[in-house]
Amino acid sequence: MRIFALILGLIIYTLGFSQKKERPELDLGIKTSINISTLSGTEFENPRPKFGYTAGAYLETPLDKKWSLHSEILGSFRGSNFKNGDTAYTKIALFYIEAAILPSYLLDKNNISIGPYLSYLGLSSLYIGNDQKSKLNDLNFKDLDFGLASYYTINGPIVGFQFGVKVGLSNANNGVNFDGYFPKTGKGGEIRNLSFEIGLLF
Repeated sequence: MRIFALILGLIIYTLGFSQKKERPELDLGIKTSINISTLSGTEFENPRPKFGYTAGAYLETPLDKKWSLHSEILGSFRGSNFKNGDTAYTKIALFYIEAAILPSYLLDKNNISIGPYLSYLGLSSLYIGNDQKSKLNDLNFKDLDFGLASYYTINGPIVGFQFGVKVGLSNANNGVNFDGYFPKTGKGGEIRNLSFEIGLLF
């Protein structure tokens, strides 16, 4: 929780700092992305990529001619598919609210950014076989997920294109055990979020 408060504090500081600069230097906008996510680690078997969606707001605050701070608050649908057969668990769907602040360096007209993110878990669901309705909800994932994000942004006159990766550094397992569903869980293994993004900045 202290990490989450720190990141939110940094974002608020960034907003306050930006007000001292001339308005044309700020870049406040909307971000929307398609993501490909999965859950790595030893708790689950046969994870496969899952397509999801991310959307929210961002603020780019210049510090000098080369450096800036990229801040964002997003909603992100993530999780993982699994290749476990028609009678076993085949999908975990997760929804996170994410906050991040990343130092950003200007390369010619494009940016490269890297820094921490923190996510708060809002929803979690388990799906069996080809069922469209979830079998379990409120899975035993930790509420907070901490990790590292990196973006490469191609800046355009109207729309920017962004390619990114987010690697979970914390173990999201908080006692996951899908009792009665296969493959077996409840092993106390690691669960880590991993996602790749292709997005637009408006």
